[in-house]
Amino acid sequence: MWNKVKVHPWVGKFYESTELLPNKTLVLGESNYATEENFDSNLVIACIKEHIGENSDDNFSRFATKIRRVILGRETKVSARNFWENAAFYNFIQYRVGELSKQRPTQKMWDDSAQAFEELINTIKPERILVLGQENWTNLLSHINHTKINDFMSKFIIGDNEVIAGFIVHPSAGGGYFTYKEYGPIAKHVVLGSKAFCVQM
Repeated sequence: MWNKVKVHPWVGKFYESTELLPNKTLVLGESNYATEENFDSNLVIACIKEHIGENSDDNFSRFATKIRRVILGRETKVSARNFWENAAFYNFIQYRVGELSKQRPTQKMWDDSAQAFEELINTIKPERILVLGQENWTNLLSHINHTKINDFMSKFIIGDNEVIAGFIVHPSAGGGYFTYKEYGPIAKHVVLGSKAFCVQM
């Protein structure tokens, strides 16, 4: 199925026909962190499976829980399994960056991952993309044909696909940069808002 994509996306079983979300939604993370022996094409899929199962990694589960809550609300009753079975997740960088998040991707990693992202969009055809992280967003805009909607949102034009995308501060950001109060409304607007409303905003 994949030619350029090296680390396969998680695609929930209800992604194509979701009734939980109003649009086919891709959550776009930035980088893959793992030991050399644990890094393979199924890394992202395994992380989500563990998160919605019983043997979850605490760090990833905290991160994934923040994503669900920033979109659906901090007090949401929607379970992790229900949310992720209705969404897709993918990390833009298609390489192992290191074992710790303080290690940063090189410019070559950004450049060499762009074609894989285009392949992903042309294959799973999301209608909305929530991008995690300012640096992720900035690098993405430098590689993807797009039309600016506002400071937080753009319309991506990839092949025959026109996709509404927007970003929030990365949920793992320290120092109090990520807050539900500030970024919850943006995430909800990107993922849950109507196409017309987003374009007019």
